[in-house]
Amino acid sequence: MNFVELIEDMKDAGKGLMSRKQYMAVGQILDKLSPCNFLVFGLGEDALVWKEINNGGRTVFFEDDKEWISKFDNETLEIYPVEYNTKAKNYMKIGFDSKRLEMDLPKEIADIKWDIVFVDGPLGHNPPRPFKGPGRMQSIYTAYSLLKENGICIIDDMGREIESLYANHFFGPNNLYALIEDKIGFFKKRIKIK
Repeated sequence: MNFVELIEDMKDAGKGLMSRKQYMAVGQILDKLSPCNFLVFGLGEDALVWKEINNGGRTVFFEDDKEWISKFDNETLEIYPVEYNTKAKNYMKIGFDSKRLEMDLPKEIADIKWDIVFVDGPLGHNPPRPFKGPGRMQSIYTAYSLLKENGICIIDDMGREIESLYANHFFGPNNLYALIEDKIGFFKKRIKIK
């Protein structure tokens, strides 16, 4: 089954929080680079689709909700429970301080230069909604740190202040090469010239 059919079947079943157009854009990039090293912040109903599209590659999920992880116990997914030590409401205080944004990662993850990183978690509501969750400051910084040069970072919820601010800071607005429905941003990691 090709990636279009996989996504259509998932959406027809009422699963997945993104639109079909957003899923197709992510699926197209993953299909093009597959098999590859693909890291996803956030474990969703789309996890099996991402793994299937990246058939023969390594697909890893980071998730901070242990109860949610338990719903996937019968699946053959590579899932790592992670902890975030930030709160979305504190993003201005945290700033871009790498010491405050570093995550404690297993060596088998930290030692890989990832081809694609998809930042789709953790929870991070910010205005106009009330602040809620850890925010995606750490996941965006970690995505930048782990991604190989010329790798692709996909960031969901680019319409939100935190995602936009941190993505543009670490990846650079000039490296945003696609924005789907003002929501899903595609960045290419390029070495910054000082």
